[in-house]
Amino acid sequence: MITGALRNQIDQLWEKFWTGGITNPLTVIEQISFLMFARLLDIQETNNERMAARSGKPFKRLFPETSEGQLLRWQNFRNLSGKAMLQHVKTKVFPHFARVTLAETDFGEYMRDADLEIKSESLLTIAVEMIEKLPLTQGDTKGDLYEYLLSKLTTAGINGQFRTPRHIIDLMVAMVDIKPNETLCDPACGTAGFLARSMEYLNRTHTSPDALHQDEEGNAVYVGDLLEPYREHIKHNMFWGFDFDTTMLCVSSMNMLLHGVTHANIHYQDSLDDL
Repeated sequence: MITGALRNQIDQLWEKFWTGGITNPLTVIEQISFLMFARLLDIQETNNERMAARSGKPFKRLFPETSEGQLLRWQNFRNLSGKAMLQHVKTKVFPHFARVTLAETDFGEYMRDADLEIKSESLLTIAVEMIEKLPLTQGDTKGDLYEYLLSKLTTAGINGQFRTPRHIIDLMVAMVDIKPNETLCDPACGTAGFLARSMEYLNRTHTSPDALHQDEEGNAVYVGDLLEPYREHIKHNMFWGFDFDTTMLCVSSMNMLLHGVTHANIHYQDSLDDL
């Protein structure tokens, strides 16, 4: 659960959307999620670039190396003027979401209709500035942020939209002790916290001592090099998740993509319904 300064940041961001004319809570959550996704894609590309520089191995880019392609990256378009950024994000960045996810992942079906609902140049500029300050790479911050955003929904909880606390998820993951040749299903996946943490567990338990290294902040980085023989199974067949909230499906698919699972089987389904 987020507290203190981070909670205040989210409250301020929510208020900016509200005063900027976007008052539907679900729309606010979707727009914040899409902008977070834009930043996280850029973070993933940067991490891939660093790994490629260390290993000398090529990788498949999420953004073309052309000037136009690089301008799709968060670190570059966030420096545009408000007017230019509004037009660019709506007509270039959001369509790129669908292209890159549809080509490389099963996430495209949830991003195909993604649209920028922000009409105000100043609101987009402020939202981008505030999201830039969020610690999205620290632990399970994405899930914590989404849990707090959900708490602002007046209808939250009617459909069981509550996120399992992280320590409970970690205990479940440790008890399951998933192996890379097995299959894992969460019938009410929500933001895919259980599935994502299971992928992190696999990386931790299948990283050789020689491959273990630290990032710039001194945190251990588990690359999961011992998972290579199972990589196709992990990407395509290992992870299954069901939910009947399309916003949840979008965020859970994004979460799995950013954990390296490009084709997680995240589907619309009410697991308690009669089949």
